[in-house]
This record gives sequence, structure tokens and C-alpha cells, in this order.
Amino acid sequence: MNWRKLSKSMVLSVAKNYAQSASFAAWINAITFYLMCMGRRLNDRFVFIFIPFLPCWIASQLSWLMPPQVLHFFVTGITPAAMESLMRYFNIGLVHSPMAQTLLFMISSVIVLHYQQTRKYSGFWFIRPASLPEDTEDWTILKQVQQGIRELRSYLGIGLAMDLLNPLMKRNMKLWRPKMTSFLAGYIGLFKVVQLLLLKRLNVNQANALASFISGSSFALLSNRLTFMCFAIVTAIQVIWSQVCNTKDEKDSVLSAVRKIPWARLLIPCSLAYLVHIFFYHQRHLNEMARSFIDCTCDNNGQRLLNLIGLPSVNAILQAVDRTPKTSFLF
Repeated sequence: MNWRKLSKSMVLSVAKNYAQSASFAAWINAITFYLMCMGRRLNDRFVFIFIPFLPCWIASQLSWLMPPQVLHFFVTGITPAAMESLMRYFNIGLVHSPMAQTLLFMISSVIVLHYQQTRKYSGFWFIRPASLPEDTEDWTILKQVQQGIRELRSYLGIGLAMDLLNPLMKRNMKLWRPKMTSFLAGYIGLFKVVQLLLLKRLNVNQANALASFISGSSFALLSNRLTFMCFAIVTAIQVIWSQVCNTKDEKDSVLSAVRKIPWARLLIPCSLAYLVHIFFYHQRHLNEMARSFIDCTCDNNGQRLLNLIGLPSVNAILQAVDRTPKTSFLF
């Protein structure tokens, strides 16, 4: 948010989106656990498919009721995490190739920043360089440098705030690492430098495209590259698909039919159910963001179940359950 342009309607919109997102997450979580309990009662034992793939898949059908903004938030967060877990599970070569991951991020950077600069995409991306005015030929080098420094300063502040969040929450400043600060500063800094050097030799679109590609190499400064690469690929696909949906070509019946498919509402149940399944049975393949999301939205109940499953005997499990404080059915 731009604090200088903050308005009452914007604050209310953010609060509404937050409340809706939290409510849907809570309901999906609650229904999943209730269906797991029902499966246990019906079968007189725990059945593999009921822990927890099928209950989560059924509960996630609530995505059909999500408003567009909340739907976009969920599918953009869940799909990359599922993609990463799938690649880790099958041990695809891309998982072990930092150079290939960086190249894919650079390609995604070109796609997203191109449509962002031409004002055809206004969603989230790591940086949002200011679009150049039409009279760029009249701009002096000093003026362009000043604009670049202002943007660099903004992203230094954003990166620093993000890097400080984790150590502050864990109350341990020794955990502070300037990862996002260096990535964001390097990304916007490289973009502005390359753009400045090429503006006199190429047109604006060509200069922006080359700057987007080269500046994407700052991705190498990140440690958890696979997570960010998956997010970048999903975002680039979303951007391309939105452009396809905006084209008015009604002659192609196949394309018209494919456009009508509610991809996001179909992807969320499958992706979330797969993530929760991986959380229970192959946790080492799950990325940290997905693990935190599952833990936070279900009040660490998933981790409690994992701890019970890991106990050596049935008697140990029953004793642990007896020591657990009893809670009411609803609250």
C-alpha cells in the first residue's frame, strides 16, 4: 500500500479481504478435521485416504464460494507450494540446478515486468519499477539516476522490514540475515542501471525487456530459490492466461471452451489436499511457507497428530491423548 494515498475505502477493503481469507482457511481446517473424525467412526479405524487427503479435498470445495480476490490469494499461494513439493517428491533435476532455477526466474521476470510496464498487469510482483514517461528523450542522466535512487531506497526499506520480521517474531536478532534486502535492492538496482544504459540505444520496450531479464539474475542472492522460482512461474502463467482471456477471439471454439474452465477453483482442492498429505507423510519435501501456513491455520493440530503418530506404541498414544486437555466440540 502507498501510505500517502491511503483512504478509508482501501483500509476497509484490506480488512474485508483479510477477514474473508482467514474465515475460509478456518472453515476448511475445521471441516477437514471433523471429516477425519467421521471417517474414523465409520471405519472403526483410521483409513489412509481419510488422513487427510479426502477430507481436505472435500473441505476445499469451499473455494467455489470464495470471492475473486480471496480465490486469487489462495491459488497463488497454494499452487506454487504444491508444485515445489511435487518436484521434490519426484526428485526432478531442476530441484538441484540453481542455474536452471535462476534462468526460469529471469524468463518469468521478463513476462511479468513487460505486462506491468505496459499497464496490462497490476498484481503482485517483487518490484514495480516506475513506468517511464513518453518524453524520455528529454530526460537527463541525472534525472534518471535520481529516480533510480528513490526507488532503490524504497526497496531497501521494504527488504529490511521483511528480513527483520522473522528474528523479531522469534525474539532472536542473531537470526537476522539481509536476504530479501540484498535481493530486492539488487533486483531494482540492476533493472534501473541496465535501463539507463540502454535507453539511448533501444526503444523503451526493448530496454525494459532486457533490463527485466538481466535484473532477474539477482535471484541468485536468495537461498530458498526453488520456492521463489515456483511462485514466479505460477505468476507468469497467470499473467499470460489473463492476456489470453482478454483477447476477443470468439471464432476459436476450443479456446472459448478452455477459457470457461474455472481453473483456480479446480486447482485449490487438489493442491491443498496434496500439500496436507505431504505434511503428514513426507514432511521433508514440504517447503517452509506451506508448513507454516498449515500449522498456523489449524492451530498446530497437524503437528500434534504427527507427534502422536511418531510415538512407539498404542499405549503411549492413548496415554498422550489422556493427558491432552479436553475441549468442547465447537470451540
